[in-house]
Amino acid sequence: MRSYRPLIATLAAPAVLSLVPGVLSTAPAHAAPLPDVCVPAVVVDGVCTTRLVSVTADVVNGTITGTPIGGGAAISLAGQADAYLKSEGFGTTPPEAIKNWDTSIDQTAGLSTDPSDPNWYGNAKAKVFLSRTLNGLATQFPPESLVVRFTSDEPQPNVFGLVSIQPVA
Repeated sequence: MRSYRPLIATLAAPAVLSLVPGVLSTAPAHAAPLPDVCVPAVVVDGVCTTRLVSVTADVVNGTITGTPIGGGAAISLAGQADAYLKSEGFGTTPPEAIKNWDTSIDQTAGLSTDPSDPNWYGNAKAKVFLSRTLNGLATQFPPESLVVRFTSDEPQPNVFGLVSIQPVA
């Protein structure tokens, strides 16, 4: 009795393999468009820069939401600790919240997270939660003093990705 399995396998393999690209391919991810405040004059290489009138913080989600100067819809933003920059232009006597912002950045900058350091766990927590701490401080800033740079990348739904965030006089 003759077996046709090798012949069937030989003929079926190309047909099955031709389906694989269609099954494995995914639709390309589309980032949300930048908000209306991001006119061409304030967008460079896909990064929008704007000042926010004021912000609110969501400590659970690690986001801030603020209204851009000039109006428009409020925008929500989130980013890693390295996006948070020290203040600029406030001189030697910045407002208390801005002084605390700079101090918080300084205090976490040199923390070791090396497992051989007995404080590595606490240091790591301080670094991870730095953005939430700073978001809370940003709610206390003088109006129109927070400059944000962000992209349409969404770290969370309806949240733009921070490139940088900085209090500027």
